[in-house]
Amino acid sequence: MKKDKKISLLKECADSKKIARVYSNYDSNYYYFYPNEVSDKYLLAQEENDFQLDGFHIRKISQIAKVEIKDDLCSEINVWNGVVNQIHNPNIDISSWHSIFTALQNMNRFIIIEDEINEQFAIGRIMKVCRHHLVFDHFDADGIWQEEPLKIPYSSITHLSWNTRYADNWEGFLAGRTQ
Repeated sequence: MKKDKKISLLKECADSKKIARVYSNYDSNYYYFYPNEVSDKYLLAQEENDFQLDGFHIRKISQIAKVEIKDDLCSEINVWNGVVNQIHNPNIDISSWHSIFTALQNMNRFIIIEDEINEQFAIGRIMKVCRHHLVFDHFDADGIWQEEPLKIPYSSITHLSWNTRYADNWEGFLAGRTQ
């Protein structure tokens, strides 16, 4: 699918609060998103899963293979359940990774950064936003903060998320454990 068509469909979904079925070019799975903001480079959206929103997500337009508008009974149920009323834009400048991460650093929330092509996953907080990479404080699957921060090149990022149930539960648990 051509870039202009992907962007057009994503913007149509954002304007009409419809679900977009988004396929990536490196994964056979698709995801359901309510787009919030679309630029030439990035999609900022809220993920829909089983009639619930689950955080904010950013994906590269160049890594989206195909977009379809999902207009079916599930969409109607989301309206009926009030899910559509929960859609809101976090007002993040999505013109570059630098602007995105600067905004997220100011929020001081746990974020998830993924390189799904190489199966890399990191959860934690932003330490420093640089021109071409991010310095990231992260913890392992046992909730142990690692001594060495990660240096994550922007070019390796395929997926970024925050305010997800997963990240929020870790953030709450680790905050409670240190008190």
